Amino acid sequence: MRCFISIDLPEETRKEIERIQRELPKEAKMILVKPEIVHLTLKFLGDITDIEINKIKEILKKTDFKKFKAKLSGLDVFTPSFIKVVYIDIEPKPEFDKIHEIIDKLLSLENFKTDGEWRSHATLARVKFVKDRKKFLDDVEKIKANPVEFTVDKITLKKSTLTEKGPVYEDIFSVKLR
Repeated sequence: MRCFISIDLPEETRKEIERIQRELPKEAKMILVKPEIVHLTLKFLGDITDIEINKIKEILKKTDFKKFKAKLSGLDVFTPSFIKVVYIDIEPKPEFDKIHEIIDKLLSLENFKTDGEWRSHATLARVKFVKDRKKFLDDVEKIKANPVEFTVDKITLKKSTLTEKGPVYEDIFSVKLR
């Protein structure tokens, strides 16, 4: 079962995400992520077994994170030389970094692969083709996100099923932040 651990973005962020997606450069061929499933991935797990799912549940139960305020930030792309993803930063980065680091470390103690470089972000679009890379990057840079604030109060283990119409996510387990 293909799974990941994430923080969902709440309803109040969706209108802003939709607005930003409408402003993305039209000359690029992109697949937009449905605003209702945009999330911050804390850890991508890949294909895992039911036994591993149970281990992850136990690990998440042992975490003790406090809820905190977060906000949407600036837009950017991964790998500007070969653009594949447009994303929005989510702050405060140190808070997300801490949660990611703790979860990554706890999972590594159970022989899950550790992450390399990680960044707190939410994918808005997957780019398939860009005719003019420099113009695309300039246009993306001009889009300013309103710093919509929300409370991070839950971490969720999700199942991801890839379909022709895009991914379908199903919550497997959640842990509330105190």
